Amino acid sequence: MILAPTTDNITTCAVVLRAGGVIGMPTETVYGIAASIQSDEGLQRIFEVKGRPADNPLIVHVASVDEACELAADEYHSVLRKIAALFWPGALTCVVPSAKTVSPRITAGLSTVAVRMPQHNVARALIEELGCPVAAPSANRSGRPSPTTAQHVVHDLGPTIDVLDGGPCTIGLESTVIQLGMDTCTILRPGAVSREQLTQALGYAVDEATSHDDLRASPGTRYRHYAPTCPVVLCEHEDQLLRLASSYRDPIMVLSEHPFQNLPHTAVASPLSESTIYAELRRADDLQLAAILVLCDAAVQRREALMNRLSKAAGSGSHGVSQ
Repeated sequence: MILAPTTDNITTCAVVLRAGGVIGMPTETVYGIAASIQSDEGLQRIFEVKGRPADNPLIVHVASVDEACELAADEYHSVLRKIAALFWPGALTCVVPSAKTVSPRITAGLSTVAVRMPQHNVARALIEELGCPVAAPSANRSGRPSPTTAQHVVHDLGPTIDVLDGGPCTIGLESTVIQLGMDTCTILRPGAVSREQLTQALGYAVDEATSHDDLRASPGTRYRHYAPTCPVVLCEHEDQLLRLASSYRDPIMVLSEHPFQNLPHTAVASPLSESTIYAELRRADDLQLAAILVLCDAAVQRREALMNRLSKAAGSGSHGVSQ
């Protein structure tokens, strides 16, 4: 059931979480399926509802920096407070060595925990009403495009899960995930906070993870994600896309930053942007289209977070686009 984000409904959702249930929660990035970190039953329910692999760690959402520090090893409190002062609340998830009290269901058995403070007022109000942080991965079936509206959550997870309706997500892509050392920062998953922003704010070079062991600490890096049912094909040049579009007899979707000329009359043309990409991938499935063709020219390829999501959605489907 979709619920207006009233004080009474937020209180009702907090009661559900305390009892070991899960609810759909809006954030500025994507909608999450939330469970209290104090409920093993609720945490297990997340994996069951999503069909999520048990070795995929969860991001913990907090309403205060003090709550975040309680999840981290003592020696990392100062590091976490420094980054929080620069970027929280916001779309940045920090991976740090975890306190011993953090459930292995959250960490997937790793020695680190992923934590962020969402900017969305409804999310923080729910956490404050609950009185403890929530674990909240994206509220979709595992592998599907992430939900950016309450309606998307109901479509994927069914009407029996209550969803607080915070409106369409303003960012529309998952948070940037970084791994923090004492004087180091490594990007595990690109997102709304860019490498340049991190470098400028921190005053030192920011690395990008390449090893499998490093990437294991972040959600969204080991399995196919963000994929609609129909194929997604990335094209580097307009002529490549037009040739491919003309080969389809059934209707397709074309995503591009700029309007296309001479598209087949069966093609559904849609704008390409970070804030709407998941909604468009879902719309293509709703329309039962044969494929989604995406123009990833040089300008688009420089948008790291968008390209990361498109590449994962496409799998091996690319025409001249490096993945």
